[in-house]
Amino acid sequence: MKTIGLLGGTSWPSTIEYYRILNELAQEKLGGFHSASILLRSIDYHDIKSRYYERWAEIPALLEREIRAFVGLRPDCLVICNNTLHKAFDVIAAKLALPIPVFHIVEATGRAAQSMKLQRLLLLGTKFTMEDGFYHRGLERFGLRVATPGEDERVRIQQIQSQLARGIVAEEFRDYLAALVERHAGSVDAVVLACTELPLAIRQRDCRIPVIDPTERQCREAFQFATGVSAPRTVNS
Repeated sequence: MKTIGLLGGTSWPSTIEYYRILNELAQEKLGGFHSASILLRSIDYHDIKSRYYERWAEIPALLEREIRAFVGLRPDCLVICNNTLHKAFDVIAAKLALPIPVFHIVEATGRAAQSMKLQRLLLLGTKFTMEDGFYHRGLERFGLRVATPGEDERVRIQQIQSQLARGIVAEEFRDYLAALVERHAGSVDAVVLACTELPLAIRQRDCRIPVIDPTERQCREAFQFATGVSAPRTVNS
């Protein structure tokens, strides 16, 4: 089994989900006492997160530093445990010229939507991700149409995400997000949880339309690379 490199700490509650999903995949597909071979580098997220709005231009260099340090530990592949940071990764990918594959979360999401024959997606994430457009453009390259919630809804989703990133999970978060998805269900084919914290609050069982969890899709692709075994359809229902 190849070793999956997780660049995490971005945030810590959602990084735990990567560890859980990968090991559940190992148990389900390999059985016995198997667990995933994982190398985790949990970074101090403050320097990056505090620059999201006012000093975004500084983030690619910070991410490059963290990735180069991690690759020196010689994982066989790389998973960046964060949706928004893939915008910064896209800026530095050519310069990095990494010798190992990187499982890009937006591309994994696009491939999942294509395999499900979806066309119209509701994008939920941080306010930054919903408003910046980088995720929209990535999915549109797969021929998908992307919608986002209204301003008040985006503000509330951001408030929920901020709490989830601190390890606070409340039933009211699930209720709000499920009701939001239901309000938009008539105009989209599926919802994308484009923030690694949101699956902590809402899952497929809470929605009547398909839910794409990019974290899970990213993990499935990394798991298949590491083992040569196709992952189950879902481990996060």
